Amino acid sequence: MISFTLAQLARLARTTGDNTKIDAVTTNSKQIGPNCLFVPLKGARFDGHDFIADAIASGAVAYASSQEPSVSGAVKVACPDTLRLLGKCGQLVRRQSNALVAAITGSCGKTTVKEMTAAILSQCGPTLYTHGNYNNDVGVPLTLLELTSEHQYAVIEQGASHLLDIARTAEFVESDFALITNVGAAHIEGFGSQAGVYQGKSEILANLFSRFAELNHDGGLPRGRGIGIVPADSPWWPHWQSDFATHFKQGQLLSFGEAADATMRVSNISAEGTRLSFTLSCTEPGLELNEHITLNTLGRHNAINAAGAALLARVMGASPEHIVAGLSQSTGLAGRLTPQTFACGLTVIDDAYNASFNAVLAALATLEQCEGFRIMVFGDMGELGAEAAELHYQVGKAALERVDAFLALGPLSQEAMHAIEQAGMTPLLAQSSHSASHEVLLARLTALIKAQLTQGHKVTCLVKGSHAMHMDQIVTALQQLGAELDAQQA
Repeated sequence: MISFTLAQLARLARTTGDNTKIDAVTTNSKQIGPNCLFVPLKGARFDGHDFIADAIASGAVAYASSQEPSVSGAVKVACPDTLRLLGKCGQLVRRQSNALVAAITGSCGKTTVKEMTAAILSQCGPTLYTHGNYNNDVGVPLTLLELTSEHQYAVIEQGASHLLDIARTAEFVESDFALITNVGAAHIEGFGSQAGVYQGKSEILANLFSRFAELNHDGGLPRGRGIGIVPADSPWWPHWQSDFATHFKQGQLLSFGEAADATMRVSNISAEGTRLSFTLSCTEPGLELNEHITLNTLGRHNAINAAGAALLARVMGASPEHIVAGLSQSTGLAGRLTPQTFACGLTVIDDAYNASFNAVLAALATLEQCEGFRIMVFGDMGELGAEAAELHYQVGKAALERVDAFLALGPLSQEAMHAIEQAGMTPLLAQSSHSASHEVLLARLTALIKAQLTQGHKVTCLVKGSHAMHMDQIVTALQQLGAELDAQQA
């Protein structure tokens, strides 16, 4: 972390503070380092203020607090909101950093694009990027606090489930560049509608452009700051062009995708096994690129993700060689279309990390291209509000003609089964079922897999569902099944 004083923090956050030097900031009273500021947070079932004394006993030189009275032994930073103070700590460190900072959000794919972008920029110099799911009010500041004087680049992921979520964390990130992966049917319950999702995601552009009134051409366009990037294939692309018309005309709003007019265009997409190949091309002056890319990953949509990452890295200064090298070294993330093939003929694709409507459609499109008997194991999608039933029904319709069996779990996924049932007595219907529990689903799934393998068919099984559905339990059971069947054949 780049050190600061409490006086500097006081000026930024309008709190109290002296010249006490802070070399570390933590929200965990068990992780107190030298010259550490402890920031207690309040949760639904805990209050970090209860651990202030423990933090001081462990060596904290200062602590934040929204309560009275003071605790002796360390400097108190009085503030009305400790969560916001944590964000201000991250903002202060970010302001002292010379790193170029990129912010990424979107309904799905943002973690993948973040990883790809970081892999490219790491070819250029020391790069900090969001780890895990540290993309909320707590995770974003904690990531910013990891910035050091050595970092040349930072890639910060920003998640949201309500309006103003991104606006709040964007204040602390103060990004030089911003990218929206897509606007889809995710967190509709919190945003109210897909138009609300668009508005919420676009907060990242509003923040960026408000701080960069004009495109900065110092050093040439590739290093010019204040550039926003959005998907050209999105139905919201015309809305971005209209809502940010001035910035679009000034060349600050760029795009990526398969569209002919995309700034970074992806074409010639082909998938073979677990390898994905495509061409990336850009003719924008200063950003020229024409490269054939091969990734060790599944999913046609990941070619689109790579186009976004390539354009973001390119405007941040990456060369075509950096982009090729970085993408070739990027790997898939656990729980996101991660395949495992067993000698018995079973392939398990773990896509159980989470599920939005758009991500489920992408998963179905990926499974459609797989060999053998294709099984989709689908758990309820979450936070879809009034559109939940209809979107689950649309998943069932999308499964028609794409998979050979559809096994559903959860009350909402019954709507998907209704869509399949209404299609009539198809081969898909004969092999599909809805289950109310993991145990029942696993029993049916195991029997189906064994029957297909006995008939000499290869089987590909993709597991997808919201995090709350614990679909990772299905993945673990399938991996154990594959290992057992392999052992029986040995």
